[in-house]
Amino acid sequence: MILRKVNMEDWPLLLEWRNDIETRNNSHHPEPVAEEDHKRWLNTVLNNPNRHLYIAVDDNEPVGTVRADFEPHTQTYELSWTISPQFRGKGVGKKMVGLLVALLATGAKVRAEVKKGNIASAKIAESAGLSFQKEENNILHYSNYME
Repeated sequence: MILRKVNMEDWPLLLEWRNDIETRNNSHHPEPVAEEDHKRWLNTVLNNPNRHLYIAVDDNEPVGTVRADFEPHTQTYELSWTISPQFRGKGVGKKMVGLLVALLATGAKVRAEVKKGNIASAKIAESAGLSFQKEENNILHYSNYME
């Protein structure tokens, strides 16, 4: 598996994954995203030096997306990920998030928020070296440091 940087031509695939019902159910923002809103969001992401967005590719097949948002004021990366619906339950989430963490600076502070009940993403966070810290408003907070 490799991670390749997302480009603007990836918008249809990313939008398809984002609007998948299971992805929406596990998102902080479960409403569907319109095409123009998605394109605007992607353009903003691609032009933000503190956001790193990749597509995970396994055997020449896109299997998911991972993102690391750097927060300068806390010197922390917040991770997020989406698994392609046809590749869920096959271990690709752990691989791609592990690859993303390996790309970050050694010793980087990393965190992730997982919606309560999303057992697969909780396991992915833990496999990336993050530990459960707290629950707030049905969101589980994971990090590799003490908050």
